[in-house]
Amino acid sequence: MTNNYPGLARGPIDHQASSVINMIANERIAMGSSVKLIAEPSSEILPRAEEGDTALEALYGVAVGGDADGIYGDGSLGTSLDGFQAADEATQAIVVVTQGRCLARVDTGVSIGDKLEQGANAGALRTATTGEVIAVALQASTGTDIIAVDVQREGAV
Repeated sequence: MTNNYPGLARGPIDHQASSVINMIANERIAMGSSVKLIAEPSSEILPRAEEGDTALEALYGVAVGGDADGIYGDGSLGTSLDGFQAADEATQAIVVVTQGRCLARVDTGVSIGDKLEQGANAGALRTATTGEVIAVALQASTGTDIIAVDVQREGAV
């Protein structure tokens, strides 16, 4: 499957059923990447986030926009590609879906209804096995892709 929404930028799929917050990026973050909370400097009032980069770690949400406001593209894992970023560098603002439907990156095949957790690739989700469930797949995929998900931080599998 390929991303059905390659030009879509910023925001969840359905604003009426979503929780979206503003955060500060701690690094370059691709559109649709899973993000985790990190400790913010004492001089900031907004929470800081960076891409999830360790399999099975607890995630906070999915980046759906930001200062760079890129597009989702085809789901490529190359987060250095210009035009596909929510944030180009640390200290830029990002928009994160913490609950509700949005587009997210996956790095393995998933089926509709699969519970998703952080995979081994930065910012990409995979079918949950033993980690922290962050979302449920609303579309199927056969590999590296952008799919619709329902972010519901369910915790441990």
